[in-house]
Order: sequence, then structure tokens, then C-alpha cells
Amino acid sequence: MAADGSKFGSCCESLKEAMAGEDFEPLISESEEGILYMSVGIAEMDDKEHGAEQGMIDHPMFFCPFCGTRVQTPEEVDAKGGGEEPQTH
Repeated sequence: MAADGSKFGSCCESLKEAMAGEDFEPLISESEEGILYMSVGIAEMDDKEHGAEQGMIDHPMFFCPFCGTRVQTPEEVDAKGGGEEPQTH
């Protein structure tokens, strides 16, 4: 989801800019479920169709890394189904 329609990014201009990267895939993004994630690593993923590929490992963010504002709680993430294990894409 773009930062324009997001509830995230209203705490400071830096987070809004980090989510709006158009030249590349942002390292901070909002999932379709409305969970704010930060990409924290790269992993080899076994794709049966294309062989091994690299994918990003995402972890829910609870505080803005720029201003320290709480952006979501662990309970909110769990309620949206994002607290089980790190997401990959």
C-alpha cells in the first residue's frame, strides 16, 4: 500500500519518504493486512517453478526508526495475522 493511503508515515516526514521510494522497493512498507514491516535480511527461497531465488525477510515495526513514535503494538500485529513468524517476499 502506498504511503498516501496509509495510517503510517504521519508521525514524521522521514518515515513517509522512506515508504514512498519509487526508484526501488522500499525497505519499510505496509502489507495488504495493514501491518508495517521493515526488511531485515535476504534469504534463499526455493521456488518450484523457477529454482532458488532471493527474497526479503520482513519483520513488523513497532516504533518509527526516525522519531521513535509507536506505530503499532504487538497485539495489533497479532490480530492482523502478522505476528506468527517473519514474512518473506
